[in-house]
Amino acid sequence: MGSIAREEVKSVFKAPWVQTPLVESASLSRAAGCRVFLKLENVQPSGSFKSRAMGNQILSHLVKPENANRPVHFYASSGGNAGLAAVCAARSLGYPCTVVVPLSTKPLMVQKLRTAGAADVIQHGETFLEAGEYMRAVVMQSVDVDESPDVAKIALHPFDNEPIWEGNSTIVDELVNQLPPAVGDDEEHTHRGRPLPVDAVICSVGGGGLLNGLVMGIEQHRSMQKRNNKLAVASSTIETDGTNSLAAAVAQNSLVSLPKITSQATSLGAIRVSEKTFQYAISPPAGIAVHSAVLSDADAARGVLRLVDDERLLVELACGVCVEAAVGDAGKAVASSSSSSAVPVSSERKRKRTTEDNPSPDEGYGDDRLSATEKESGAEDSVSSSASTSTSQPLQSKLKQLVPDLNADSRVVIVVCGGSNVTIDSAVEWRKMLQEGWGS
Repeated sequence: MGSIAREEVKSVFKAPWVQTPLVESASLSRAAGCRVFLKLENVQPSGSFKSRAMGNQILSHLVKPENANRPVHFYASSGGNAGLAAVCAARSLGYPCTVVVPLSTKPLMVQKLRTAGAADVIQHGETFLEAGEYMRAVVMQSVDVDESPDVAKIALHPFDNEPIWEGNSTIVDELVNQLPPAVGDDEEHTHRGRPLPVDAVICSVGGGGLLNGLVMGIEQHRSMQKRNNKLAVASSTIETDGTNSLAAAVAQNSLVSLPKITSQATSLGAIRVSEKTFQYAISPPAGIAVHSAVLSDADAARGVLRLVDDERLLVELACGVCVEAAVGDAGKAVASSSSSSAVPVSSERKRKRTTEDNPSPDEGYGDDRLSATEKESGAEDSVSSSASTSTSQPLQSKLKQLVPDLNADSRVVIVVCGGSNVTIDSAVEWRKMLQEGWGS
């Protein structure tokens, strides 16, 4: 569904997603050694960017002539977040939605689906794929005596069709207007002619719907530029070890399926990415460079705790992994890039902090509070040592390995994709595990 059709949809239905804030993070910028902006998709109605994806997919069906003036029932197969977004979007537009989730979906998410108003929540199979097959072959074929015989039963995919990607591309539409304009030398030598005045965009990858939308959006805005810049916008795609279906495909230069999902970041648990995602990764459009990296679950947890401590945001592991990719230590090799094989890596951070004036952690919200990683190490570091780390010895994050020319003026957008399958107790447990040596 192209942009013209999207405008037609807006004239008939209210979009079931919202424009989200873009904020510059001082703490993450210091740690990353460049300007870090957070696109806060965690504030969508469903708690994740999936509100755009599933919302636009639902709208694309509602405007079809064959569905006009008849009852419609949507069906979604998902590990949780896409299903929750489908339920929220469908309910906001006045339609029922049934969700089929894998057996691995936690009770917390099942309850959230029910609370959001799902017509039914069914658990079946070990993966998205098995849940989706059961949904189509069994659930959608059943007859509900209370439902009209004329009902249109519509299956929703969690990540692999064009309306989904078009929905996600609206993130780029918003970034165009939200990013500070490039001025002076920045405009003349760095961002002139770029579709976005940024050096890199970081997103996580499950099936690839978010990446596809970002690339499509950047490509669309690049086509509107009258000037051409040879500098590409880098899209850094991050996975956890055990959900790395894109990295495995890049490494083998062929679409492959993982035997199973072994990561705790289950919302990234697509055993196979979409064909479009694979093509973007190995042969991205002009003006876009796509890189792939794999981090550990422990790295993802560190990223989650950074957002908790520094930004007061709680997100899933699938989102936290992007933060750690931007700021984490790079003591080990790059996981992969679009031109190299993917090798899962995990970072180790042993920074020590000692303070003469404040021997114990600040219990308030001051600048001297310890970061997640510093709490993990159980040590304290001096302000001068911290400054030295960010200047004379800048952190070599996964991002800086993938995009080595980044500097203090470079702009990086992290898509904070959010996720609802997380609690404060989860974060507490991850902090305890890290303190006990998880990922060391």
